[in-house]
Amino acid sequence: MATVETVLSSIFSTIPELHAGQLGLLAGIIVGLLYWHGFQRESLGLLTGFYLLALGIVPASTTGLAVIQVKPWYFCTLLVGATLAVICVRSVWCWLPLSARSRSSSSVSRQEI
Repeated sequence: MATVETVLSSIFSTIPELHAGQLGLLAGIIVGLLYWHGFQRESLGLLTGFYLLALGIVPASTTGLAVIQVKPWYFCTLLVGATLAVICVRSVWCWLPLSARSRSSSSVSRQEI
């Protein structure tokens, strides 16, 4: 049976790659939560900013960002993936209560008759 260590070591070959992926996942969740709470423009702007910072288009001097900019593939993939996952969950979340309400209201109206 595969353990977490074997799976992570097969995906990430070094610790900085793992940390870049973790930061991408965290940043993607933050961007997705901003989108979830109604800040669509701001979240897409933040997503673009994170992406450009990771690719090195926007210069940065901090050492933490230098780790991400060495191998931006992991950061960018998990950033966009986590953001899209949260946006899709939000879409399903908004859709489900409407369908559940329409089913329950039709069953209530049938019971009253």
